[in-house]
Amino acid sequence: SSSQRAPRPLARERPRECARAHVRAPPCPWPRPEVAASCCSGRGGASAMVAIRRVLVRCLLLLCLATARKAPTKDYYEVLGVSRGSAEADVKRAYKKMALKWHPDKNPEQKELAQQEFIAVQQAYEVLSDPAKRRRYDNQKSFFSEDSGEDWDGADRSGGFAPPGDVLTTVEQLRKVQEGGEPVVIHVYSDQRHFFGAWMSELAQDVKIVHVNVFTVEEGVIHRLQVRRFPAFVICDGHGNSQQYIPGGWDFMNLGDAVRSATLQVLPYFDTVAPLRSESELDDWLKLHAAGSSGPRVLIFLDDYRRQYMSVFSAARKLSSSHHFAQVSASGWVVDRFRVQRVPSFVVIDPATRQGSTQAPQMVPGDTESLISQVRSATFVLELNEASFEQRCRGEWTGNCAWVALFLVPSRAFSEVEASRKAFRRFREACKAVRQHAGGGIECFWLRHDLAESGPAWRSALSGLLDKAKDAGTGDLWVVALAGETRKATVFTKTVFERELSQRDLTQWLAQLVQVGPELGGSAASWPSIVLESIPRVPEAVVELRGPKGPAARLLAQLTEAAQRLSVFVEENSGSLLQVIFVGALIAWPLINNLMNGADAPAAPQQPQGQQRQQQP
Repeated sequence: SSSQRAPRPLARERPRECARAHVRAPPCPWPRPEVAASCCSGRGGASAMVAIRRVLVRCLLLLCLATARKAPTKDYYEVLGVSRGSAEADVKRAYKKMALKWHPDKNPEQKELAQQEFIAVQQAYEVLSDPAKRRRYDNQKSFFSEDSGEDWDGADRSGGFAPPGDVLTTVEQLRKVQEGGEPVVIHVYSDQRHFFGAWMSELAQDVKIVHVNVFTVEEGVIHRLQVRRFPAFVICDGHGNSQQYIPGGWDFMNLGDAVRSATLQVLPYFDTVAPLRSESELDDWLKLHAAGSSGPRVLIFLDDYRRQYMSVFSAARKLSSSHHFAQVSASGWVVDRFRVQRVPSFVVIDPATRQGSTQAPQMVPGDTESLISQVRSATFVLELNEASFEQRCRGEWTGNCAWVALFLVPSRAFSEVEASRKAFRRFREACKAVRQHAGGGIECFWLRHDLAESGPAWRSALSGLLDKAKDAGTGDLWVVALAGETRKATVFTKTVFERELSQRDLTQWLAQLVQVGPELGGSAASWPSIVLESIPRVPEAVVELRGPKGPAARLLAQLTEAAQRLSVFVEENSGSLLQVIFVGALIAWPLINNLMNGADAPAAPQQPQGQQRQQQP
């Protein structure tokens, strides 16, 4: 009967297993794709019609918004109520009159409107009171060969919006922006036509924004930027390269994303975030090279490794001195190896242990600062260098760094010997346990004792201790503790190599160090120790992933940079260079032609001396 018949499920309902498969991004090769396919194919016809109707309505709304236009704004002469031929005194007189009329204090009942008009009067007088700026304003066609760009319906004209970024007015400021090493978006505008809006605040979190008013800036800035149309954007990569971007059409539906996308096309994204195409490339990137950087690796998981994210690029650029970023497609082997559930996600990996800071990848946040905060929250035992010592100890051997425990290891041990990585993990866990219970007084680092830059000095200073520990069978791995205040050093005399109990013994040894203090008295008085004449210099941090570049690589980088600068110079001065070459050719060609003709002319035959005497009168 109909009363006993089971209710028909709604078309939008799907099994829980199907929902999970749908969340796991069908475009990527996730497990059980057939489940997601069956779910998608099982949607009812009514649901499909509703979806089509929604798409059509959305397209109609977007079309109406894209074709809408605002009423044209007043020009500067209309704002002051003067004609284009008015003298400077008439302009000044009209400015005083209009400024008094629209002063906010004179219009308490319509204060917001008065503020807008007062700002417009100030802007108009700034241009029309200066002869050079007024000439540029009156002769716009000679400065800007193309018609003005589209006006944006979302432009904020209230006068109360404070746009993020600085104002650029001189050629010197522009030169610093173009060669400052930082990507910058230059907003080229006028008071009547601009793209100011709340969207700029979101973009300013990822990239620096500066503003150029075409009527108040130095003319050299306009020529150098090659501006022929406004409002517009000029995107600079910070290394001399730039590209203009003029929004249009559908770009205005989300201007922030449109500018962000155009910016990514100009920036050297994959020079900052390494693209990894295979598992071998990933392993080489994760590897701690013998003389390479020990900075944490930040691995981004995407549906396609070629996809670009502004927050990822900005975070990678800001953390370039301490971290290394790369991105990889979330294919099958990546999913199995890193337990990837969703994209875009990331994990921070310690190259010394090849372990991540979390058990599963975290989702990539939308803004740069949140991503940087999450990356920095991943804490590891760092290699001792100037940057890490400043970060953990503030450059002082006191307080939390009254004792510094050093795990001394050969430079190739972490990349080639799995047992060395296991020993270091025990050292890391022992340090973590002591800090949790003792609360401070000791900080842990590791150091490559055979690295040419820093190893010999430290090994020489600690040689007396290291020899005693080596007799106990520690091999080339040592754990040493140094009290900077007293310059006393001691060594862990038991081996940490392939010994399961070493973590327990290390924890007890480190805890005793905190209890006895820098003087190394009490129960630790009998420990092997020495007093250093001076503490060796803390080594500089290695930034390059595979180690410092050699002379040939540095020369190649300098030549590449010089070629880029020459290309930019030729592009900016192409007209002048062509004129110089043409004039030089006109002057030099006759001289070259005469020289060539003189060289090609046959020499006159010489006559015998007797004939020459007969010809003489």
